[in-house]
Amino acid sequence: MGMTCVALPVMAAEEENKKDDAEVIVVVGSRAAPRSVADSPVPIDVISGNELMANGPSDMATLLRTVTPSYNVNAQAISDGATIVRPANLRGLSPDSTLVLINGKRRHKGSIIAFSGGGIADGAQSPDVSTIPAIALKQVEVLRDGASAQYGSDAVAGVINFVLNDNDSGGMIEAKMGAFSEGDGELITISGNVGLPLSDNGFINLSFESNQQDATSRSTQRSDAQGLIDAGNSDVRTPAAQVWGSPEISDDLKLFVNAGIDLDGDSEAYLFG
Repeated sequence: MGMTCVALPVMAAEEENKKDDAEVIVVVGSRAAPRSVADSPVPIDVISGNELMANGPSDMATLLRTVTPSYNVNAQAISDGATIVRPANLRGLSPDSTLVLINGKRRHKGSIIAFSGGGIADGAQSPDVSTIPAIALKQVEVLRDGASAQYGSDAVAGVINFVLNDNDSGGMIEAKMGAFSEGDGELITISGNVGLPLSDNGFINLSFESNQQDATSRSTQRSDAQGLIDAGNSDVRTPAAQVWGSPEISDDLKLFVNAGIDLDGDSEAYLFG
């Protein structure tokens, strides 16, 4: 009588299953706290107001560029109105392809039609987010994907929703100072926020921001202007005939209010802007 024994790799299979069930630990990467909505089919970043306030810049467009992926805005040195209302873009698309909301409602467009000489912003007219003080915000929600099926053609690049503070108590005040390494462009920003109750079931939240900034100049004298100076023309502007830099900003005051009151179980009256 013969006997055949077959050894099955039971222990090896169990060890392999344990390895598959083990959690994968990633060591490298960012030390920043996660802020993206993980269970959404599209990339949505939720940026708290405290995170915005922790950054150095006070201009909202610059703050968004600092904390938001794919959001780009640059300083416009000599671009007429675009120096003040700077065209910004999301995901490399035209500025007016990004829908801007405040408390879920559409923000009106700015008064400037951008013309930068062949850039993606040419002919674009987008909302001026720089008019929104950072201290007035509870959070910013950024949808970094096309949403035109839900919001229309002005959301091809994505959606940015500014959610205003709705605290009915407390407040804060902040002051910032800064300057460029060249010694010019000194900036002073003072901002504040206060929340007040509005009857027993409402609130009113008030915010302000005041900015003062000196002009900057990174200009060099143009060759044609220097030629006129060398020829004896004393009417040419010096040290530079054409200034390349940012203008002086004075009396830049931003005021924002957010108020709401519950009328009954299903109705609410609100005011913001």
